[in-house]
Amino acid sequence: MENKPEYKLVTLDVRPVIQSGNDPFKEIMAAKAKLNNDETLLIINIFEPIPLINKLKALGYKSWTERPQEGVVYTYFKKESEDVAPEKLEEIKTSDKVSFQQKLDSFGKNIRSIDVRHLEMPEPMVTILKEIETLEPGHALFVEHKKMPQFLLPELKNRNFAILFNEIEEGHLQLLIFKNN
Repeated sequence: MENKPEYKLVTLDVRPVIQSGNDPFKEIMAAKAKLNNDETLLIINIFEPIPLINKLKALGYKSWTERPQEGVVYTYFKKESEDVAPEKLEEIKTSDKVSFQQKLDSFGKNIRSIDVRHLEMPEPMVTILKEIETLEPGHALFVEHKKMPQFLLPELKNRNFAILFNEIEEGHLQLLIFKNN
């Protein structure tokens, strides 16, 4: 890693956290909170953290990435302004079991189903985003998931997708993702 002379770097390698199956978001936000205005946060990861980039952009941070070697991504975050209001997490369209089932039924056979409960993060989000890229108009993606994918929600909104959910039990959630008209 080469330090950029104009930036004082604070480095956080989140690869061990991800490899242990945990979410590094709290550690990243704690590191961000400790940054001085003249410091730049460097996150070392195995993938480009698009949801994190979007979240911190909304909080007034510019970012850029580098790929120094295969399977390693450096993402830099530098505060641009002091007066940006924190982004409010978009309310997800909640649904009761009846309206969820009605919407699901309305797609008929135009449903693609996936189960991401067995995947470790960030694979559920990566898999879902890959699936919706090829989703035909008038079709929906039905997802079996362990939990509400908070970082996926703004990305779905940016791509003009709606999401409904149906909680089966603790650790089992069904999602229905479809293009907004």
